[in-house]
Amino acid sequence: MNCVEVRARLHPYVDGELTVSEAAEIDGHCVECRPCADLVSAEREFRRLLRRQPREAAAPELRGRIVRRIRREAIVSKRRRWLPVPVVAVAAAIVAAVLWPARTPPPLIVDLVDKHLAYAQIERPAEVVSSDSRELTEWFQSRAGLRVTVPDYSRSGIQLIGGRLAEAREHQAAYLLYEKGRTLLSVFMVPASATDVPLPGRRVAYRGHDYVGYERKGVRTVSWTDGKAVYGLVSMLDYNALLECADRLRDERARQTRL
Repeated sequence: MNCVEVRARLHPYVDGELTVSEAAEIDGHCVECRPCADLVSAEREFRRLLRRQPREAAAPELRGRIVRRIRREAIVSKRRRWLPVPVVAVAAAIVAAVLWPARTPPPLIVDLVDKHLAYAQIERPAEVVSSDSRELTEWFQSRAGLRVTVPDYSRSGIQLIGGRLAEAREHQAAYLLYEKGRTLLSVFMVPASATDVPLPGRRVAYRGHDYVGYERKGVRTVSWTDGKAVYGLVSMLDYNALLECADRLRDERARQTRL
């Protein structure tokens, strides 16, 4: 068993899905190979972080308080006929900013958010640390046979950090990590078979394309599918920035497909 074979079997090994003999071979290799042992240790720590992620985005009590506040505002609006517009605007803002993001996203989006938060807590979230998009593209192709588009967001002050192979809903996924200042941006590319197509949720139109947006655990998500893969962007960046990044990735993906 060599390093390449260990990395190819890393996820099933950590999840306990290999046969006894295969697991024993990897155990023996890790005893003698410190880099592979560190990789296995980091992946196990990542699994522990995932299990500790809270499963709910907001407490039911919060939703109840917001609904009661909206009802109070509605009563006030009836009494103050001379101020209907501001009151309606306040209520609408509460609905748009709080109630809509609190909706439960589909399981795939939940999984991507959990992974984004967990990766942010580990020392080495990227298997390959590189700001060279071509290097990462070649790595995904040689490592897993994935044709991954690595967009350049540097003009927006968002720098490429690296990438890794991930799992989402028991499917292999490509994961790209970017950073703007201290704010992380995760870009996931997952086979379309990992979720329902089309994606459920509120549609947001941007430059002629439709996207689905959710907010969960303090981070925002923008996702879409081209029928073959699902693309998910997860970050604390605002929605305008996420939509701009999504649109750039979509255009670059289309251009590569035409080549």
